[in-house]
Amino acid sequence: MKKYFAALTATALIGLAPHTLAASSTDLSVTGSIIPSACLPTLSEGGVVEYGKISSKDLNQTTGTYLEKRTVILSVKCDAPQRFALKGVDNRLGSSNLASAFGLGKINGSQNLGHFMVSMFNAVADGVSVLPIKSKDGQTGWEGHVFWMPGDYASVADRSDTSQPILVQDVAMELDIAPFILRADGLDLTNEVQIDGSATLEMNYL
Repeated sequence: MKKYFAALTATALIGLAPHTLAASSTDLSVTGSIIPSACLPTLSEGGVVEYGKISSKDLNQTTGTYLEKRTVILSVKCDAPQRFALKGVDNRLGSSNLASAFGLGKINGSQNLGHFMVSMFNAVADGVSVLPIKSKDGQTGWEGHVFWMPGDYASVADRSDTSQPILVQDVAMELDIAPFILRADGLDLTNEVQIDGSATLEMNYL
């Protein structure tokens, strides 16, 4: 699993030229904050959901095929209570036919193989049952939700108020992974095809 840290860079190009009148100017501000605590996200089984080899003859020809649903445990441990959100990034962007699902890669670099859905369940924070929530921008519009879609920011909230993330130190929740292979009669399966779904969970401090 990859962990990303936020970085901020800025470049200012200032041109100077002789001028007989008052010089014009503009200001550039570089802002942010450095927090004393950090959070580490991990996934059970190293974040690998393995389906092994599947015969193309076992796939549905005209309706698509749901593979067996698997569950991994997402854990987040922080040095101290912290508000955070994990952004779901689809590393196979453009290979899913659904905007709400992560891609499974492409066949021959051009044909979508399918997608997988990610659902959040049974979240516990510091020993207390909490609710998974998500937001499109990580700042506003927080709502209780099961499905974690590409680009969503996910966190946890008190069960009585899903409008904002809460301060937490240790969090664990179940992630259900549900892959779907597109109808086999529309896929080029003459050679071995890799199921190649990949997503990154980026840590963001709020």
